[in-house]
Amino acid sequence: MKKIFCLTVMLTMICATTFAEGIKPPTISVSGEGIVEAQPDRATISVGVVTREKNPSAVQAANARAAQSVINAIVALGIERKNISTGNYNFNPTYRHFDNGRREIDGYEAANSVTVVVDDLKLVGKIIDTALANGANQVNGLNFGLRNRTAYQDEALRLAVLDAKRKAEVVASVLGKRIVGVYSVSINSSRISAPQNYKMARSMAEDSANFETPVESGTLQCSADVHVEFEIDR
Repeated sequence: MKKIFCLTVMLTMICATTFAEGIKPPTISVSGEGIVEAQPDRATISVGVVTREKNPSAVQAANARAAQSVINAIVALGIERKNISTGNYNFNPTYRHFDNGRREIDGYEAANSVTVVVDDLKLVGKIIDTALANGANQVNGLNFGLRNRTAYQDEALRLAVLDAKRKAEVVASVLGKRIVGVYSVSINSSRISAPQNYKMARSMAEDSANFETPVESGTLQCSADVHVEFEIDR
């Protein structure tokens, strides 16, 4: 009888434990958002050098000279060579099209890009103008960013969690409950949105041929979204 009694108690304890572990505690599920605005302190400028010639070797040579001229002129502004890179080189034939649908090669085109990363945003307009005055004939892109992205992303994440906690506390208070723990946390997104309101326009004084492209960087938005399940008392 003792053995049977002991076995019964053990089975009862195992069943009770399993039952308790299988029940999810009461929770409040909320989402939180955190946004931090930051002033950009880094710019990436991409300019293009496109050349066209009848001869393949001539277009390659012309493109190389123009790209090197652009790089030399930017270096002369005080930009270190380690912050200048070239890439996205394309070489293609150009065609002459006829009314009957026939086409024939009438020349060649080479396109190269020069990318400059600069931390002094006051130089952005001058870099663009200098590049265009020394061989570049396209502005492919201008992007603003942050040197220390992590600090802003962490702050946005912290604010998102606090936002979720605040919402949960309001709901718990209305229900007459109390938050006793955290059941689960998930980070839905953490991102930095580039400013869409920056302005880049050429201006020229009436009495002077000299001009500089003014650039206003705007602000960046660092945002984070979280989903938190808070455990409440029964």
